[in-house]
Amino acid sequence: MSYMTMIITAAVAFVVALVSLPWLIRLGHRYALLDQPHQHKRHGYPTPFLGGLALFVSVWIAIAVGGLLYPATFTDLGSSWPYIFAAALIIVLVGLSDDLKPLSAGTKLLAQVAAALLVYTGGVRVELLSTPWGSLAIGNWSLFITVLWVVGLTNAINIIDGLDALAGGVSLIGAVTLLFLGQLYDAGGWLAFVTAMVGFLLVFLYYNRPPARIFLGDSGAMQLGFYFAVFSLSVSVKSYAVAALYLPLLALGVPILETLSSTIRRLASGRKVYKADRRHLFHYLSVLGLSRGQVILVFYVLQLVFGGFALAAYYWNRLIVFGFLLVFMVVVLTIFYIFISTAKARRERDSAGRL
Repeated sequence: MSYMTMIITAAVAFVVALVSLPWLIRLGHRYALLDQPHQHKRHGYPTPFLGGLALFVSVWIAIAVGGLLYPATFTDLGSSWPYIFAAALIIVLVGLSDDLKPLSAGTKLLAQVAAALLVYTGGVRVELLSTPWGSLAIGNWSLFITVLWVVGLTNAINIIDGLDALAGGVSLIGAVTLLFLGQLYDAGGWLAFVTAMVGFLLVFLYYNRPPARIFLGDSGAMQLGFYFAVFSLSVSVKSYAVAALYLPLLALGVPILETLSSTIRRLASGRKVYKADRRHLFHYLSVLGLSRGQVILVFYVLQLVFGGFALAAYYWNRLIVFGFLLVFMVVVLTIFYIFISTAKARRERDSAGRL
């Protein structure tokens, strides 16, 4: 994709977001389409949750305009785009329904699986399982791994959407990283998803900065994860380089880290994996006394580091880079374990003091 095409795609998404977000904020307040504070929410007042609608409109108008102006560039999408559009629409509708009235975890999972099946039917799927040492043809496992990949990443951004500007900022850093990787792997028209997200997020973060005037909602957070999943799969399909799949995954290191830690923690404690709580990494950092700005800064820096590793693995020896990454992960997880243990002890002392 040429630089002019990327600029125009991002600019269209930017303008659409600039127009739609203020209107959706007013609409949310007028019709009480608001996220109410409760035990799992850290905001102090009702806030519109319609950011996902603005994201959907911004991305698809940007892709439509790009396709009309530069049809040759968007031939990569071929016959896949109607399936991806339908799948994204499912994600938006189920997310919006959940924002309006909480759905069961099973209902949301079924919708996400249906969206993943549409993506697979559209020809965007995992064919090779990439590792730093080579690639492995997965044959009949393609459907299962594709569905797992789409569902996993669709939920990854949603899990970290717990503080103003956290999910949006981390997603922006991840999108910019994938923009560079996409150019390196000659992703062509598929880059429109990433450039459109960049354009939208630049505007969204202005309205989502503390105190937030609008939230992504489940419809927006899941949609961001879904677009990341689609783009990473498309790069894998287009490129035969063994790193084409796991480098985009590495570029989303923070949401993946949070997803894995939350899943492991809930399984270890006997809790339901899908049950929301206030025991995420950013919650523990807050308990330790870090301000919201400091917590967000920690996650931004971590995401930048993961993005740096993803780009380094393209240019340098991957085994060496992944060795440094392993050391980095051990250090980070050890520090977080110490923080979590300290936060638990402080919480228990506070509870005992109130008795």
